[in-house]
Amino acid sequence: MPKKQFIIIKMLVITILLLMTNISGVVFANEDESTNGNLDISDIDEFMTNEIERLDLPGASLAIVKGDQVEYLQGYGFANGTNITPQTPIVIGSVTKSFTALAIMQLVEQGKIRLEDPVQSYIPWFQIADKEESKKITIQHLLNQTSGFSTYDGQVAISQGDQTLKEHIQSLVNIELTYPVGEQYQYSNLNYSILGLVVEEVTNTSYKDYINKYIFKPLEMSNSFTDPKDDINNIIANGYQTIFGIKVPTEQLNHEGNVPSGYIISSAEDMANYMIAQLNQGEFKGNSILSSNAMNTMHHPSSFTGNDTYYAMGWEVNNEGISHNGWTENTYSKVLLDGEYGISLQINSMDYFNLNEYDAIVSGINKLVHNEDLSISDSNPFMKYIIIDLILLAFIALIVWSSYRIFKPKNRKVTTLRKILNRLIILVFIWLLPLIILIGFPKLFGPLSTVTLFAPGIGHLLFLIPLFLLIVGVVKLGKVTLTLKKNTLDA
Repeated sequence: MPKKQFIIIKMLVITILLLMTNISGVVFANEDESTNGNLDISDIDEFMTNEIERLDLPGASLAIVKGDQVEYLQGYGFANGTNITPQTPIVIGSVTKSFTALAIMQLVEQGKIRLEDPVQSYIPWFQIADKEESKKITIQHLLNQTSGFSTYDGQVAISQGDQTLKEHIQSLVNIELTYPVGEQYQYSNLNYSILGLVVEEVTNTSYKDYINKYIFKPLEMSNSFTDPKDDINNIIANGYQTIFGIKVPTEQLNHEGNVPSGYIISSAEDMANYMIAQLNQGEFKGNSILSSNAMNTMHHPSSFTGNDTYYAMGWEVNNEGISHNGWTENTYSKVLLDGEYGISLQINSMDYFNLNEYDAIVSGINKLVHNEDLSISDSNPFMKYIIIDLILLAFIALIVWSSYRIFKPKNRKVTTLRKILNRLIILVFIWLLPLIILIGFPKLFGPLSTVTLFAPGIGHLLFLIPLFLLIVGVVKLGKVTLTLKKNTLDA
């Protein structure tokens, strides 16, 4: 039997078996599946099926390329009430930064931008709190995440995207840098939002129009968008958030001002084309979107981020390859380029407490394409939520019980030792500890607006529980003080 026919029959048998077993309700978009026959797709599908079931993912899409060929395209699960296919667009989060970096490098090649130039060369009115530092920030600093903008301020910006890109950058006038310009790597969304505006100012066109014309169109990315309003056929996958361990469909906020740093929308099929260009020195189907020298510059490690990893320009570089992950409030994505293969994974779900599990899927697929041994995990990530939920319930019970005790009549005589113990408990657990948590909330968890956006439910309670405990503690201490004064007067 010819090899090609054997492979086709093998694929059909695997498909029929999977459909018959109806594994965890996962739906495979087999009519849109694409492979050139060089991969063992049964292992990949088995692994993906296990992970989708184990992590309770509503859906995902996968693209694998090798050299200038698409090796595999597949959609899993569902979105918008239908099967996810390789053509289903999903918001790719911070993978967007590589698109913005590509746009900048295209303009560098055209002589319209120089990497060493200050931002003010292209946005004359650009300014932050320190006017002198404003003059020092260059295009290179923004690309390499060494401008001095903090991760915190970049996180805050995510919840402030309901304005135009220009308005968003104008609002940075009071932002303070946390390190001198060029001194320290700090991952911040602000860097790439500013770069998006640089593209607009230099080309005198919108970021959306530029990306559409010079990246999406030449790479034949027909199901990719920078604006969800352009999705006239309503094919963009709805996203899911994990609330107390349960996946719930939610709608994204308006992120118009954050698009260049994290809100491009693309499909597995389109991302395959994008990866081919990245792997082949800017070439796609005989057309060049960037020279090999410029592509190498974009991929070159620059800023040390820790754990043997460097930031390049919209990419991270380590011994695994060139990669970047991204997440929004209700989607996840990751792209990995190892020099030989390119892998793009998109998930229409976000789970803040299990992001490492999402990242591990791409690492697992990378092992499979290189025929390395892979053990499929049988751990249950939901156990994290059971523990977290029980702890939160315990604190809620403490608040209710403490509130009840404030007004409950005390008929029995309380020993001095018990009084001291009660006051210590009030002081430490119902007043001092919650106060420390509230004051240190941004350092412990991140900006309140972002924590509640990315971890709804639990994020809200992480703020509300200490607040209520503090209120209860203050009331209790006040009552104890009044009781002591009354006893003193009576004596």
